[in-house]
Parts: sequence; structure tokens; C-alpha cells
Amino acid sequence: MNHIAVFHGAEHKVGCTMLAQSVAELIAKANKEIDVLFTALNGRKSAEYVCEDTETIDRYKPRLHSRIGIEKSLLKPYKKSENLYIIAGVEKEEEARHYYPEDGQALLESLIGSFDLVVVDSGSELDNGLALSALKKEGICTLVFGQSESSLARYERMRGVYERAEIHFDRYLINQFIDTDPYTLPYISSRLGLDKEQLAKVAFCQAARQAEMEHKTLLDFKEEKYRKDIAKVASAVMAALNISETTQRRKRGWKSFI
Repeated sequence: MNHIAVFHGAEHKVGCTMLAQSVAELIAKANKEIDVLFTALNGRKSAEYVCEDTETIDRYKPRLHSRIGIEKSLLKPYKKSENLYIIAGVEKEEEARHYYPEDGQALLESLIGSFDLVVVDSGSELDNGLALSALKKEGICTLVFGQSESSLARYERMRGVYERAEIHFDRYLINQFIDTDPYTLPYISSRLGLDKEQLAKVAFCQAARQAEMEHKTLLDFKEEKYRKDIAKVASAVMAALNISETTQRRKRGWKSFI
């Protein structure tokens, strides 16, 4: 199985970018010997939580169109972490239609083998070539919901589309979760017919707006519930992709998140 973890939103504004980037950052920070790539394949730049200027996929457009792909040597580590690399998405959203599934496939196939883990924010739309390339790639795929009727209802409408496109989700996450909300995990599990073992949550954070203003992930704030939930997601990703076993075979230091 490819060492790729894709996060896809059930609808726009469910916090898919924040969640995916947080998972990538935590894994990279906890395991210095693991090289992690975070990239946005969704037709948007999706670099709201990065302080410094970040290279976008546009720089590599000619290479991707030529199916050459990208070499790891062309990338520079993220300033916050020597073993985390970031490729932001499309700078100009109106040009997203010029990217095709084959472009995303060229990017992923050229880089998956160079990184211990590739984490992808695939947005929330299927009519985007880059997103489709990530969703069709073998790895672990997580669908992210908001704790709302609109989010659940859109999934119910889209479920048949996912099936016809042969897009399968391994896990489901309720993001920005509030314990007192009537949309509880048991209710969501029952309504959508999801196995409880496949369903998890990530806590709501008061610092969300501040994080967006300061271009940081919520890991940079004192949000203990959020950090613990992201740690569980990160551990599940690593275990599902057998990355812990890989690092042990290489005699690297596997470090648990929890």
C-alpha cells in the first residue's frame, strides 16, 4: 500500500485543510527520522495556515503536464520542521480547470517513494482533476464532516456519486466537535450507517479564528483536546499504513503520539 493519507471534506468549510496539515505537522514533529510531505490537491492554494511564502503546484505545472513529475531535491523543507515539506495548491483558482487527474497522478507517483508519508488535502469537490487523482490513489482515505445537518445531508446526496466513481473511505471524522451538540457520534453513526470503529471526532477549538489570522495550525495554541484528538488521528494513519513497522525495520526511532 502507498504511504499516502488523503483527507476529503463532505462539504466546503469543514476544516479539512487545518486537520490534514495538523496531522502532517504532528507526525513530522514527533518522528524526526520520517520525511513527510503535505500537499493540497483540490483546486485551491490551501495555505492559510502557513506563515511564510510557500511554493505552489503552479511552479511544477510544465513538468506535470509532461508527466515528468517532481523530484524531492527540488523541494525545500518547511521552516518550522526540517523533515516536513509543503506544496501548496493552485494559486489562481480560475486556472484549476487546467489541471487534470494525470497531473496529480504524476506528482504523487514521483514523490510517494521519496517520502515516508504523503498527506493530501483533497478539498470537497469531485469535479477537480487534482482531487480525483488523490482520491483514486491507493492508501488511506478519510472523509471529514462538520457537525451539522448540511454536512450529513450532502454526504447522503453524494454517497452514490462516490460509489460510481469507485471512491472508498476508510475512516470518517467529525471535525470541530462539540460534546453538547445534538449531532452526537451515535446519532451520526446510526443515520449514515457507519461502523462505530470507523468514526472519530476532533474537538472544537476557541482559537480557530486566531489561528487563521496568524496563519498557524491549532497545534501552536494551548488546545489540549484538539492535540489529543489529532494525535489519535495521526496514530491511526501511521498504523493503517504500517509506517511504524517500516521505521522499526530501518532501525529508526518510532515514537508514539499518545
